Amino acid sequence: MFLLLFLIGLGLDKGDISEKGLQTIKRASKLFIDPYTNLVSDDYIIYLEEKTGKKVEKLSRSDLEENAIKIVDLAKNEDVAVLVSGDPLIATTHHTILDLAKSKNVEAKVIHSSSIFSAAIGESGLDIYRFGPTTTIPFWSEKYKPVSFIDVIKRNIDNNEHTLVLLDYNYKEKKPMPIEEAISLLQKAEEQRGINLIKKILVLADLGKEDQKIFFGTIEAILSKKEILKGKVISIIIPSNPNFAEEEALSKYSISNI
Repeated sequence: MFLLLFLIGLGLDKGDISEKGLQTIKRASKLFIDPYTNLVSDDYIIYLEEKTGKKVEKLSRSDLEENAIKIVDLAKNEDVAVLVSGDPLIATTHHTILDLAKSKNVEAKVIHSSSIFSAAIGESGLDIYRFGPTTTIPFWSEKYKPVSFIDVIKRNIDNNEHTLVLLDYNYKEKKPMPIEEAISLLQKAEEQRGINLIKKILVLADLGKEDQKIFFGTIEAILSKKEILKGKVISIIIPSNPNFAEEEALSKYSISNI
């Protein structure tokens, strides 16, 4: 049997992993999970350990970046699986691991799963072909206050394209960015660029979970739901001139209709 390095997608919620993924975990002798690139709940880790009888070891940021070669080297002598929330190849970090494996003649295999990209665009009802580049709103710090995300949104709007915006989360504190902080940063970025673009937003919280929430409305209307959205992993979509069919889709989530 050939030794392999596996990258296995966990999907959006506990239980989303495929049967192929579970069987692969049972085969692997070393099992790691990436809790840094995307948030993975402790409940999901417990679920995986109970389902497979294997202990899951959490990786750090350095394990996934400058020390990733150690994971690849392990796969020279035993099957190694790296578990990733969502789909394994959405983050460039995991492409780097694949490139390292190839450079070391270690065979790697990817087992895909559901992703926030497909789920958010699908749930929105907006035309997938009308989406421009995705961007992320990162947490600001005293010395780090980027506003490039507003430039991406502006370019997309200028091109009559929708924007999927991912919100950052604090890996150490396991804290997703609250909707009110994301809106505040959007407004500060607009003010810094001297523009006023964003009228309405679609908020998608804890997608794929039983208690997912989706709201569409003005910034003021969305902020009225901040307590409901508290603690949830959130993505937002900035629509650009929705057509009639897209307006109909968005109306299902309009706060005035809920």
